[in-house]
Amino acid sequence: FLFVPAVEVKIEVVIPEKERSKEEMSPNGKASPLIYKVNGTARHYHLEEHPIASSPYHNPKDMVEASVCHVKDLENGQMREVDLGCGKALLIKESGEFHAVGHKCPHYGAPLVKGVLSKGRVRCPWHGACFNIGTGDIEDFPGLDSLPRFQVKIEKEKVYIRASKQALQTQRRTKMMAKCISLSNYNLSSTNVLIIGAGAAGLVCAETLRQEGFSDRIVMCTMDRHLPYDRPKLSKSMDSQPEQIALRPKEFFCTYDIEVLTEMQVAAVDIKSKIAVFKDGFKMEYNKLLIATGNTPKALSCKGKEMENVFNIRTPEDANRVVKLATSKNVVIVGASFLGMEVAAYLAERAHSVSLVELEEVPFKKSFGERVGRAVMKMFESNRVKFYMQTEVSELREQEGKLKEVVLKSGKVLRADVCVVGVG
Repeated sequence: FLFVPAVEVKIEVVIPEKERSKEEMSPNGKASPLIYKVNGTARHYHLEEHPIASSPYHNPKDMVEASVCHVKDLENGQMREVDLGCGKALLIKESGEFHAVGHKCPHYGAPLVKGVLSKGRVRCPWHGACFNIGTGDIEDFPGLDSLPRFQVKIEKEKVYIRASKQALQTQRRTKMMAKCISLSNYNLSSTNVLIIGAGAAGLVCAETLRQEGFSDRIVMCTMDRHLPYDRPKLSKSMDSQPEQIALRPKEFFCTYDIEVLTEMQVAAVDIKSKIAVFKDGFKMEYNKLLIATGNTPKALSCKGKEMENVFNIRTPEDANRVVKLATSKNVVIVGASFLGMEVAAYLAERAHSVSLVELEEVPFKKSFGERVGRAVMKMFESNRVKFYMQTEVSELREQEGKLKEVVLKSGKVLRADVCVVGVG
């Protein structure tokens, strides 16, 4: 962290409007979620202060208390969902102590009572997010928010839980965060922390810095045109709009002073001079750098791989376009991974035909075993998905510049108007 002497700074935080002057734009002309004007009058902080949001659950009228069970109803290592009348909580007994937290995983809403309890932590049964049962804090991804924690007391061998009605409804808690207050020498082309990539890893880094009291400038940059979004949802709900799958709303970035530069690709980094050079020539100095760009999806290596209507699903625009082009058409999906299978499931009722090509004998064989893989395969086949296993694509054929057929190494020729590639 950067430690600075206590000096007085006046800063004004201006939320961007649709129309901005040139100097209020990010380097590529796109409106940044936050623009700062030094020596303004809207806010007045000392640098030694850490303005952190207060708890949203302080209203006594918002509280509810209920008896949920007898102390002997739970053995050590057991969990139970309990109803407080206006919402549920997860009651846990471990090492002779009771704890109460939110009962749903903030990630996708999985019931934590079906998860795994071990050594003061509960893991989500769906994707493995880990939460501390004493604090409710999230300790392992996926997910950004923590669980609300509720007060537990024992009276006459009965277990009581006192909780916020609001927390019982939301079932999530965003950790308190600092804001950027060291902007006396604000410079558009200089930042303390630069994060290349605006996916989940980059966002978690930015949030963690704010949660730990870091109050200097944080800039995230991304090739994408959107604020950070939940990319795995692209194959689950392919017609989703960016704002529907956003990891955080735009207001979050404004509130916690996390700047995001969209459509800004870093072309080079000079680690000695600590300068990032963007594709358009803009340069930004940094003190600390995190590269969290993720991986580039693999493309096919066969003839015709670059023709129109062949997709790697990487952005909301990709997913939306696949749905539009695939409706009532012939779709070929290469790869029976999670992405390929989810795309097949989504398009099965929309497309005229869905064919899935895979090198393995059954889907998910390496992940779940042959028995589970065959059961999943049978379920998909009952929903009009055709499988071509233990083969791969040898050629993509076109007609008037558009995809027409997918040729397999087995010799089989598949009609195809759209091809989705999910091979890693």
